[in-house]
Amino acid sequence: MLQGRGLRLVRHFWHMQIDLAGPVEPGPPPAGITISGIELPGDLPVIHAVLDEAFADHWGHQPEPFDQWAGEQMGSPGYDPALWLLATAAGQPVGALTGHVGDGRGWVDYLGVLAPWRGRGVGAALLRRSFATFTGRGARQVILNVDAENTTGATALYERVGMRVINRWDLWERLLGGLPA
Repeated sequence: MLQGRGLRLVRHFWHMQIDLAGPVEPGPPPAGITISGIELPGDLPVIHAVLDEAFADHWGHQPEPFDQWAGEQMGSPGYDPALWLLATAAGQPVGALTGHVGDGRGWVDYLGVLAPWRGRGVGAALLRRSFATFTGRGARQVILNVDAENTTGATALYERVGMRVINRWDLWERLLGGLPA
């Protein structure tokens, strides 16, 4: 029906969620990796740079200048940098996670791991630490949005840490010019 009206399927997206019962033990990070909260304002440019680089090859990514990004983050009603995490190796950033609490649930807004560090457990360690932090805030569920067709293996990572798909939606587009002939 949608194709008959000149639309074409572009992408699939999912909400994934984990239910948390009681305190969560995040476990140790991978060898050589340190996971910490962030220090304001100095770590904001670091978080921005990690996320921008980690998402550089993602479908639809548009680089955003730091000042614009920081203004959007700090202006968001859910802005809570106490829920943000930074992963480092030998003092250099390798991954970052931003999150907030809303409607009684924890939300992972962005999780990015730099390409050379993917597949080493950094993303899982960031998620587990965020789960522990969210439960400390009283959240019993953590949810995120994911492009189901991303090329980084994110959906498999989320499943490995116990998340499951709870909602699916598709992005369709119509080319200018209207209906096909």
